[in-house]
Amino acid sequence: MNDKDVIRKKDEAVVARDEKELVGLCKEARRGAITRRQFVERALVLGLSASAVGALAAACGSKSTTTDTGTLPTMDETKPSEVGFYNWSSYLDPTIKKDFKKATGITVIETFYSSNEEVLTKLKGGARGYDTTVPSDYMVHIMIKSGLLEPLDMKYLPNYQYVGTEFKTPPYDDPADNNGLQYSVPYFYGTSGYCRRTDKVPEELTDWTPLFDPQYKGKINMLNDERECLGAALKSLGYSLNSKSQDELDQATQKLIEQKPLVSTYDSDNMKRAIVQGQYLVHSWDGDCLMAIDALGGDAAAKKLVAFVRPMEGYMIWTDNLVMPIEPNSRYGGHLWMDYLMDPKVAGKNASWVWYLNPIAPASWKYTDPFALSLQPTEEELARAEVADDVGEFATQYSDAWRQVKSS
Repeated sequence: MNDKDVIRKKDEAVVARDEKELVGLCKEARRGAITRRQFVERALVLGLSASAVGALAAACGSKSTTTDTGTLPTMDETKPSEVGFYNWSSYLDPTIKKDFKKATGITVIETFYSSNEEVLTKLKGGARGYDTTVPSDYMVHIMIKSGLLEPLDMKYLPNYQYVGTEFKTPPYDDPADNNGLQYSVPYFYGTSGYCRRTDKVPEELTDWTPLFDPQYKGKINMLNDERECLGAALKSLGYSLNSKSQDELDQATQKLIEQKPLVSTYDSDNMKRAIVQGQYLVHSWDGDCLMAIDALGGDAAAKKLVAFVRPMEGYMIWTDNLVMPIEPNSRYGGHLWMDYLMDPKVAGKNASWVWYLNPIAPASWKYTDPFALSLQPTEEELARAEVADDVGEFATQYSDAWRQVKSS
């Protein structure tokens, strides 16, 4: 096959892919899953001219009930037999699913993923039928812009009243920017840093430097997460973890490439196990330290074995959210499940098992094991925190940088 044939076949593949996406776009418009504005934005991304987009919108014959004026689809209150929950692993007290079934008769079918990008790729690839999933803050914004989320009907979420005020108008999902619509409610929040086994590394650590120190070769675990790893490298260099500077990102990429021979594994699922088994330094989230302490016995001796470091150069603070992907099995069932998880008693019970910080605050605190609240950041620590934002089109550069690191 000559070069022209290769180019032609690549072009044909691109055209076929774009045609498939346009068909899907029309389907979403007809059933009201996206607004006209979202339809136009996504069609333009596919390379259509403004006039072609207008013609396509008319041809699709949109029957959208989710319009630019912020109206919502009518809720079908038929109770489903089950709801699909696409979740991070170990991020739900298993007994809560049983409690929910007793309360509603609905079975929760839980499946798992290990990164925000995995969820995005799956939904963009056409996966449907999930009633609820749990993306982090910046990914919520990306999913909204990509037309991958159903707007929530807040009338069916009365327990939202218990959400802490600071979580009610997040920049990644502000109804004022979404035609009055809301697409997410908070589930858990926490901070990123690393756990230190004090019996292996007795000296107090305060910054990111040890994760790049050759003396700990093979004794370092890193999260398998592009924004977390690149964010750690960026902060260690004195930059924002949301940097849109190619030069700064290149520096961070090179730092991670140089670090790679020191890293035992990239893993976002087994941080607790690594800490319990004695790994010296584990890039992780605060809740993982609590889970490790609990697994080590939860007593004073266990608490002395594990220390969580929120580095002085700054670190990521994040919120994971409950959202509804497009084309769920049951909008009503998904809303019932989300509302149940925001009940203060349920939220307190869940936090006592998950060991992350609960935004149903302070209403859930009296139902929460005090141990689950023991790693709350201080005001001084919060002053060093930075929220991961959607970096827009520059996200491609982050993905490219992460591929360079992983393939080096």
